[in-house]
Amino acid sequence: MPDARPPSMAELLRRRPLLIAHRGLPKSAPENSLPSFEAALRHRPDVVELDYHHSSDDVPIVLHDKTLDRTTDAVAVFGGEKIPVAAKSASELAALDSGSWFDPRFAGLKLPTLAEAVDLVCPRSALMIERKGGTPSVVVDLIRRRNVADRVIVQAFEWDFIAGCRRLDSGLTLGVLGEGDLNAARLAEARRLGAAVVGWSAKHLTAENLADAHAAGMLVWAWTVNDEDRARTLVSWGLDGLITDRADVARAWLA
Repeated sequence: MPDARPPSMAELLRRRPLLIAHRGLPKSAPENSLPSFEAALRHRPDVVELDYHHSSDDVPIVLHDKTLDRTTDAVAVFGGEKIPVAAKSASELAALDSGSWFDPRFAGLKLPTLAEAVDLVCPRSALMIERKGGTPSVVVDLIRRRNVADRVIVQAFEWDFIAGCRRLDSGLTLGVLGEGDLNAARLAEARRLGAAVVGWSAKHLTAENLADAHAAGMLVWAWTVNDEDRARTLVSWGLDGLITDRADVARAWLA
């Protein structure tokens, strides 16, 4: 019988390699949806990953893209293409169908708020919150109000955002995302910001830069790995976390 409360983020960061469910289980349900997170949770990942933007009234909405076209019916509802998430209020976004694009059985599915996703995931798994748009104060305040600071890691490609989160909360677990050359300067900057994790493009990771990151005191999570051979190679080099769309099968790749 599983524990009533899964390990904290601090406990998880002492383990490796971690299985991180990218946008839930996006082959089973619409990515970044509550059903996708439910599907992933059935396979007991160490961490569930999601992305969020802010609505025009500063409500964090779980969605990967900056615009609404790909995963909602916004073009039909609002009568325009490439409408940014940030151009619509939370109530306007709640009117959208975010499931039919994936499969008719998900027709009528609503975009989740970050608060709804936190409430679903955090009692059962740790959560990686990737900021796509929005200010540090909103997400830090939400984490405090939900009392889940020990269950989440906040990551972003914009490292200034991570610096802002650190200024607001010295105890929050943070990560920086990137790609390209994972060099000494970037590792030093990640440490200066107080990041615990470097989330890096798998195609740019090598045995050498993984070793350099570990020598610098950083953990490395690779995104997004859906190939078993590549996953096993990264793990053999000492990878700390595998971000994958295949949380249903990838546990075996980490052996």
